[in-house]
This record gives sequence, C-alpha cells and structure tokens, in this order.
Amino acid sequence: MDAEQVARNDAIFREANERIERAAVKFAGPDLVPFICECAEPSCRDVIRLPLAEYERVREHSTWFVVTPGHEASAGSSAEIVETKDGYHVVEKIGRAAEVAAELDPRSSHWTSARDG
Repeated sequence: MDAEQVARNDAIFREANERIERAAVKFAGPDLVPFICECAEPSCRDVIRLPLAEYERVREHSTWFVVTPGHEASAGSSAEIVETKDGYHVVEKIGRAAEVAAELDPRSSHWTSARDG
C-alpha cells in the first residue's frame, strides 16, 4: 500500500470519528467515547475508548491518529508511533502520507470534501 493510500484510509476513519465526537458532545456522552481505530487497514473495525479531551488533544495535529496497538504496522514506513498509551497508540504520518493526511483533515482551512468538487 503506498503512502497516499495509507493516508486516505486513515482519513476515512478520522472523518467517522469526527461524527462520533460531535454526537458524544451533543448528547453529553460517557466519560470514555468509543472511537474507531484510525489505522490504514480498510477492514479494521477495532474500537478504542478514550475521553473526549484526549481525542481533542490528538486531533490538534492533522498528522496524528489513534490506533490499536500493533495496527501501526499497517502504515508501513508511512507512520511512526509518537505516544504509547494504555489501550492505544498515537501515530504520526510522515512523508507523503503526512501531506495527504493534512490535506484531508476536515478541520484544516484548506480542506474541501469531494462533494464540494
């Protein structure tokens, strides 16, 4: 899998987690919110539970993603572990994968969805 595809797969899961976060905030969700593993493996459906504040801290970086331990390997050389936490890792995309991840970040000022054309 090339770096661009790795980043695109991760971005799909990140976008889903953005919707999960909005729902948790809207409905005053539980202390630990179930987020989807943001690894590069398209078939992954692992759930990572973490506080909203922790998800927000990770999301401050457009190239950081939360993954189940061991799932960082699906990104190959396109990611490095930057933090090891209880139950998940935070990985940072590097090189071309980092560029694509930043471009696809829905919180980025230059991001446009495919619907925007």
